[in-house]
Amino acid sequence: MSINFMSFLRDKFLFIILDFIIAGFSALLLLELRENLFIALFTPALFFTAAIFSLIPEYYAKSKYLNNLKNILEQLDEKYLLSEIIEKPNFFEGVFFYNMLKPINKSMNDEIAKYKFSSIEYREFVELWVHEIKTPIAGAKLICENSRNAELSYELDKIENFVEQALYYARSNNVEKDYLIKRVSLASLVNSVLRTDAGYLIANKIKIQTEGLELEVFTDSKWVAFIIRQIIGNSVKYGCTLLKFGASTGTNSVLLRICDDGCGIPETDVAMVFDKGFTGENGRRFSKSTGLGLYLCKQMCAKLGLGITLESAENEGTTVEIIFPKSEVYFG
Repeated sequence: MSINFMSFLRDKFLFIILDFIIAGFSALLLLELRENLFIALFTPALFFTAAIFSLIPEYYAKSKYLNNLKNILEQLDEKYLLSEIIEKPNFFEGVFFYNMLKPINKSMNDEIAKYKFSSIEYREFVELWVHEIKTPIAGAKLICENSRNAELSYELDKIENFVEQALYYARSNNVEKDYLIKRVSLASLVNSVLRTDAGYLIANKIKIQTEGLELEVFTDSKWVAFIIRQIIGNSVKYGCTLLKFGASTGTNSVLLRICDDGCGIPETDVAMVFDKGFTGENGRRFSKSTGLGLYLCKQMCAKLGLGITLESAENEGTTVEIIFPKSEVYFG
């Protein structure tokens, strides 16, 4: 809300009343001193008017500064940066609040820095823990392979997937520090994921079909592989027996489609599947969902500049599309 002259005058009400009383008292005094009636009334009126008009420069300075402050605030995405860019005002109240705002802002930045440092420490601990826990998991899987214990190996695969989720969740806010963009064949990317999850897919008797994956995209293969693995994990978790991988080109994009014939997602839940912690009706039915898989997929895609969409029909299956932007520089 911008400052207007009437609200400014209301703020100066006491000053105006006192000025009016002094003018009236001056007029009475001049009349008592036997001054001319015109002089006795005109002189106080002149001083009263001058005092009122003296408020105009003050109003102009304050309204200009405050309205400019309002405009800057509206244009700022990060509102807390306001104190860093505003100019020092030239009126008393403004200078007072300006000088108060600076230490307040510094204190807030110190608190933010403290929590950032704490967050970094926590992320580093999680990363270290994940790397440490992977060693005994790999050892246990090797023992299972030697003893041909497929059931235990399957359970270890699930543990490894949850551990990997924890690692990627910890890193999700710092993807830009841990990616390498290069030309990648969708066929090699998908086949690499299928080889990694071969035991898991065989144990669940999942059939695989691939078509049109000869296309190439520019992305980080490690992060996209994680996204694909989360999608596969969800499909298997919710009863699919067939996974189809396909790709096509759009006007400005390359689309990777992953289709399953699982139980599908209720129509009321589809819009919320990428929300953090959302498990929906299927999550309650199967009791295996953390609500993090698709949330992490959405987060990773956003960090990598990719799109992701999901379509599903209950009791028919689900299709997820990962959208890779196509650059004319690279693709012609």
